[in-house]
Amino acid sequence: MLHASSDTAFGRTKGHVLFVSRQRIAGRTNGSSAYLLDLAGAVRRAGFTPHLLQPSPDLMGRWPFMRMRPEMGVFESHVIRGVSRIGDWVVARDPRVGLDALRAVLSRLARRLGLQGSLVSDRPRPYAIAVPWTEADRAFVRQRASGVTDIVIADYAFQAEALTLLPEHPSAIIMHDLFHSRTGQADGRDSVADLDRETEIALLSRADAVIAIQSKEAHFLKVQVPATRPILAPMAAHPTAHPQPGDRHRLLFVGSNTAPNVIGLEWMFEKVWPLIRQHSPDCTLDIAGTVAAGFPRGGPDGVVFHGMVDDLGPFYSQAGIVVSPLTFGSGLKIKLVEALAQGKAVVATSVTLQGVERECLGAVDHVDAAGDFAAAILALADDDRRLALATAALGAARAHFSPQACYAEFTAWLEEKRPHASHPLTAEQRG
Repeated sequence: MLHASSDTAFGRTKGHVLFVSRQRIAGRTNGSSAYLLDLAGAVRRAGFTPHLLQPSPDLMGRWPFMRMRPEMGVFESHVIRGVSRIGDWVVARDPRVGLDALRAVLSRLARRLGLQGSLVSDRPRPYAIAVPWTEADRAFVRQRASGVTDIVIADYAFQAEALTLLPEHPSAIIMHDLFHSRTGQADGRDSVADLDRETEIALLSRADAVIAIQSKEAHFLKVQVPATRPILAPMAAHPTAHPQPGDRHRLLFVGSNTAPNVIGLEWMFEKVWPLIRQHSPDCTLDIAGTVAAGFPRGGPDGVVFHGMVDDLGPFYSQAGIVVSPLTFGSGLKIKLVEALAQGKAVVATSVTLQGVERECLGAVDHVDAAGDFAAAILALADDDRRLALATAALGAARAHFSPQACYAEFTAWLEEKRPHASHPLTAEQRG
């Protein structure tokens, strides 16, 4: 899949930047995908040409097809091993993926009907980002990287293998999360692979630079991974023109089907939601995103799961308060930045604010105890108070999370590592 773009209109580029990823990415459908696309956009704006190479068909998971959204056009080329393309659609060639999808659908239906036994057993595929590399994966990278690589960037530490395969090129790893810090925090329910501290440091040490999404993790790199250069690149915001105080009776949570989101919502349903409904029976909670899959029987009264939503704009404009009740996790909580940029009043836990406490000071209601969390939400029923917090949130997004501020260090590193001469694109790369 090839795309023409303005920075290559004359067949010149400062250099080709190859992203190697094994996450299922079809657009800005979740935080990690949105972050990768933002970095690719920063590459383009700096005058380089981004490419995406995905060497493992396991990224399809147990769903046999996915549709590429328009934002994937940021990549000049995008190649996935083991799939077929039909227009914007990507289809897995392995028939076992389709069988797994059917099994998952039947399992969810059985659970909703309250059935038990083998019909409700579910067998998720392995976490594709962390599965061991195969010789076929390695061969694919060696073959497809030729001609599109001046700088190589691995998406997650688990893709450090790609840097070993392309040792002659400057390299970086997008860290996303500090995985070893999550170990033991989710009672074995975390949706990512375990990675001990020593192994994670060893993987990160393979790169010339490591891209951290928040300041505490950048500091960890500076101290514990001195062989690499830490690059701080928080997720950039795209602020609205005005704050949006919304409807005081409507709450919103947005998230994908990951253990921190599921467990955070479970805590809210059990500890916080009854207190809110007791004092404000008209209050409702809209939940958007694939996190709905973690609640096959739905939520308590007043909670509505909407699943994947193509346009979150109406949800943000209507909501009075965005909540982030996370109890564990690492990395920058990207939906927090999105809520700030939407000019929303936000109530969040300290876990949500990790690494951006200074930037969010006075712009987010920060509470951890269940009673305090409920009280903060109820207090924002006051229209003036809610508008003031929404205004502060939008100000924080503009001041601290602009693309220029977030990606300046990353683009400076690209400039340092660029080839001495611009490369003409081949006819195949131009499409």
